[in-house]
Amino acid sequence: MAYIYIKEHPLPDATVMRSPQADADIVDAVFLIEHIDNAFNRWRTSKYAKGLTFEDFKELLLPYRCVNDYGFLQSGAELHEMFGKYLNTCKSKNLPDFVDFYNTHIGNLRDMGGKTTRKETAGVYDLYTRDFHDCVDIASYGCNILRACGLPTAVEYNICYRSYEGRHYMVAVADSGRWKVFNPESSLPVENSDGFLESANVYRTTFAAQRNTPYFLHAEGEFVPPILNDPCIKDVTSRLRATTRLSLPFKENTTNHLAYLATFNRCSEGLMPVTWGEIKENKVTFEYVIPGLLYFPVYYPGEVYQSFGEPFYVTVEHGRSVIHPMPNVCTSAEKGNLILTRKFPRKPNMIQVAEDLVGGTFLGANKPDFSDAVVLERITKAPLPQLQDLTFGKTGKYQYYRFQAPEEHPHANISILEWLAPSAFGYANAISPSRLHITRPMDTILLSGHLVKLLDEDCWDKMSWKAEYDGNMTTSPGAYPNITLWLKEPQMVTGVRYAPLNADNGIHAQECYELFYWDGEWRSCGIQVAQYEYVAFIDVPQNKLYWLKNLTTGREEMPFVMVDGQQYFVYGDIISYR
Repeated sequence: MAYIYIKEHPLPDATVMRSPQADADIVDAVFLIEHIDNAFNRWRTSKYAKGLTFEDFKELLLPYRCVNDYGFLQSGAELHEMFGKYLNTCKSKNLPDFVDFYNTHIGNLRDMGGKTTRKETAGVYDLYTRDFHDCVDIASYGCNILRACGLPTAVEYNICYRSYEGRHYMVAVADSGRWKVFNPESSLPVENSDGFLESANVYRTTFAAQRNTPYFLHAEGEFVPPILNDPCIKDVTSRLRATTRLSLPFKENTTNHLAYLATFNRCSEGLMPVTWGEIKENKVTFEYVIPGLLYFPVYYPGEVYQSFGEPFYVTVEHGRSVIHPMPNVCTSAEKGNLILTRKFPRKPNMIQVAEDLVGGTFLGANKPDFSDAVVLERITKAPLPQLQDLTFGKTGKYQYYRFQAPEEHPHANISILEWLAPSAFGYANAISPSRLHITRPMDTILLSGHLVKLLDEDCWDKMSWKAEYDGNMTTSPGAYPNITLWLKEPQMVTGVRYAPLNADNGIHAQECYELFYWDGEWRSCGIQVAQYEYVAFIDVPQNKLYWLKNLTTGREEMPFVMVDGQQYFVYGDIISYR
């Protein structure tokens, strides 16, 4: 039998020009004729385009661009030549099967191409390598290629999320008269998903100008925030999640035609406009308001927003929109001190992880198979997302120690674990433990140096590669049901210092924090460096909506109010996540 050996060669780097060019400078008659001919051929022959109206054809098959201002133009004829020979072999009339064909084919192409050293995106040629491309690239490539092969599609995106950074681009397609969305290369069309529960307003990019956009509705000379200053966007939020119509009083002295509802977004100085309304007869009406989203009503007398009402959220009760102000917020001039321990609430899935540790046991044994194991202590309540001590109720000299996760949740989701013994024992295989987390000024009394942590290697560096010993709150050996300390001889462990797997959104000692409060805008209360796992702000306005910003690291932050000295975050504590 003869064998053929294939030698891998990296693809050459692409040369990408980043200078913007007008379509009129690069789209010629040949491009347009080929593209239009291909679009009409696909409309006539594609089993997925049958019944498509001419108006829909003009938006979903005919355009040569699907993301506004996105470059790398190629005609539909060229894309059909490149990919149609593969995709058109799909015989199924089931639309998701066609998308699955696309995903599989592109995955195969990228696997064969491998990775290059290229740092730039390169248009459709990104689909021939495993180099990084993000959701806007994926959506643009996918939509254009699928259109060129006869699948009527459009690109949609959300402006931001209510709790997290960033935005997301995806592709929408009508399946049996119902619009569904998917991520090309990785998912199939779905009508909606829980992912939209976190999303602010969703917009479709259109080829034709939409007359009901701020681009056309604003008054002469009126500033429009750039994120919404696009003539070719259409709000499709109500297709993906519940929305309601809402009117607010507007008594500001302005010639503006428009006002906006903004939501919190740390990347845009704490505020992001997500939908607009027209000002008429001393009120402004918003068509697509999302229940359960924190809104800041603003308008733009210049390039800087101005508030015309207090922050609120909406619920729909018995078919009526009900406005709720933030609790424990008032215009009082009272000042006082704040002790803060988090910049972002505990995530529901991380709370569940901690609760699933209840019932886990710490064992001691002198046989490596733990056939003689003794239960030294049991986790009886969900641990907090911080370093804490658990003292063993039973002790003895054992050579092997183990944390065993409960049978019903066999995942050792402990992010940091240190096996403790009194320093007075004089063990040679011991070093100083990590400091206990201090979340209140009074807790400094817990600091002492009489404990050490035991090692089962010659040095800590040989242990710290493991997820349970790497000091990282966001990693754990959760794929395994237990964690074991393998000592060279029997020794006495009297307890553990540990933390459950968590998102690490507490306060970090030695990091820098700035506190803001809302008073028509985000006003700074000053900057503090945390000494422990809390940060104190002295003599600051009380009973406000606050935002704590980590100036050193981290990405997740959320506004909160204070109730009896405790932080209550907007989502989860005040507004339901669902």
